[in-house]
Amino acid sequence: MKAGSMEGLIGANVNIRLSNTPMRVYRDAEHRGDTKVMKRAMQYVTDFQEKAQKYSDKAQEELKKELKEERKEQKLKHEQALERKEEVKEYVEKIQENNKLDISKTDSIEISEEGKIILKNNSQTEESTLENTNIKIYTSKGKSISTEPTIKSVDKKIDIIV
Repeated sequence: MKAGSMEGLIGANVNIRLSNTPMRVYRDAEHRGDTKVMKRAMQYVTDFQEKAQKYSDKAQEELKKELKEERKEQKLKHEQALERKEEVKEYVEKIQENNKLDISKTDSIEISEEGKIILKNNSQTEESTLENTNIKIYTSKGKSISTEPTIKSVDKKIDIIV
C-alpha cells in the first residue's frame, strides 16, 4: 500500500471518528430541545462526513492506480521469469550438447594380423601368457606409460591385466 491510498484511508477514518463528537452534542441538544445547537452540531457532522467521503474517494482512486501498477510489475516479473527460464533451457541444452560423445574425438583400436594369430593360438591353450610386447598406455595429459600385460584365457574369454 502506498502513500496516496494510506492517506485516503486514514483521512476517512479520522473524519468519521471526529464526527462522533458533534453527533453526541446533537443528541444532547435534542433531549434538551435546543434547535440552534442541534443545527450547528449537525453542520459539523455533515462537514466531517463530507471530508471523510472525499478521503474515501481519494483512497479508492489511489488503490486503482496501485492495482494497475502492481499488475504491470507482475507482468514484467512474469516476462523476466519466462526469459530466465528460456535462458536456463538454452544453457542446459548447450551443456548437454557439449557432453555428448563425439565419435570423431574418440580413439579407436585395430588388432593387427599378428595379434589375431596370437589371440587364436592363446585361445586354443588353457593358459598362456604373452611375451613382453611394447604396449603403451597414454594418460589424459598425453604421457605414455609402458606396461607388461599378461593374458589369461579362461573359457575362451580373454582378460588383459595391466
